[in-house]
Amino acid sequence: MRGVYLKRKTKKIFQKFLEVSKNFFTSVPYEIKRFFVKRTVKNKNCSVISNNCWGGRVYKYLNLPYLTPTAGLYFFAADYIKFISDLHYYFDLPLVFIDYNDSKYRDKIIERNETMWPVAKLDDVEIVFRHYKTPEEAAEKWERRKKRVNFDNVILKFSNMYGCTDAELEAFAALPFKNKFFIDNRLPLKYDWVYHNPSIDENGHIVNDTQPFPQKIKLSKVLNVKPEKYPEEGFDISEYLKSTGE
Repeated sequence: MRGVYLKRKTKKIFQKFLEVSKNFFTSVPYEIKRFFVKRTVKNKNCSVISNNCWGGRVYKYLNLPYLTPTAGLYFFAADYIKFISDLHYYFDLPLVFIDYNDSKYRDKIIERNETMWPVAKLDDVEIVFRHYKTPEEAAEKWERRKKRVNFDNVILKFSNMYGCTDAELEAFAALPFKNKFFIDNRLPLKYDWVYHNPSIDENGHIVNDTQPFPQKIKLSKVLNVKPEKYPEEGFDISEYLKSTGE
């Protein structure tokens, strides 16, 4: 009996050793890289307005305060284009939470098995608060963080996810704003501000552009840009709306 006990104990210790070793050899290189990346990013007062969690992940990765409310959430691509076309207008509106059954993206939310997360509207734009348990938590974080947005130093980030089509990419490209970038899984890359992510789901979109963060995106390149002011009047996206029948 004692021999069996010792054998089991030894096996558990060995398994624990393997687990610790695996965590060490994966986390240590990551943290070393993160240490140096944090020192290469000089533009620490920028507001990254993202279509998904990427906006929040960048601040967490760099140990900086969140200068954007686009954290722990996502926009479907068409709504993201509307949102970034007039940030001042949408930020001035209160979040109105709705049941997912009342969402224009109801079928997609069900298909994605995301019916448990809060959904809110800002006029004609909907937001899925993917990493929040309650509307109250989502609203509190949104309201607090949107007050920190530095409109004199905005960077727009978009990716081939959440129903993105060529129409949304071209609308993003047409925005007369220099400090923007797009993450795509298609080659060849169409613009010099497009970065490659090879992952692909059954719909041809990127599976995840935040895990592991920041993947192959060089943060110093996309963040260390000359500060660009977001215009008070927003941007004209009427041609895009015409092309989508809205």
